[in-house]
Amino acid sequence: MNKNIIVIIAILLLGIGGYLFITFQKKDNAKKIHYHAGFVVFNNNKQINFSGFKYMVIKPCNLDNKKEEESDEDDQMEKAHLHDQIGDVVHVERENAKWVDLFTNLKYKVDYSKATAYLNGKKLDNFRELVIQPYDNLVVLIGSKDTNQALKKAVTVAHVKQVEKRSENCGT
Repeated sequence: MNKNIIVIIAILLLGIGGYLFITFQKKDNAKKIHYHAGFVVFNNNKQINFSGFKYMVIKPCNLDNKKEEESDEDDQMEKAHLHDQIGDVVHVERENAKWVDLFTNLKYKVDYSKATAYLNGKKLDNFRELVIQPYDNLVVLIGSKDTNQALKKAVTVAHVKQVEKRSENCGT
């Protein structure tokens, strides 16, 4: 075989190997975390109920309790999601998960230009890109607003802690 062909093949194999190494290294280095925050959304003064199955992440249990290989879609969903038909406590399992990740995963469209939000009781101009922090509580108002009534419905830290005590490990 021609030496040039061998060199080209070797370079290609090294390139592919390097790409695969970097790709798997990034997935393996994704810091796994797990914390919770509360949220509530009002659209024209009506509280949105996110406790339905269509908003939940439901993972099947397997016999040896090992996780399956995650896809990029799973990685997005792990950022911010709901469990156990509890529609006001977000589970965060990836670093730098933002409120926009939650609403993307819920498939709930928010016109951020028309939304007003309160994070931990403080009014925000833009909450979309804020990183969700443990025990945050977000109140989102869209359309006509009764701010005082909405803020009274803010999720408490006590409620979030109560949710944390529930098991997510296949009923164990």
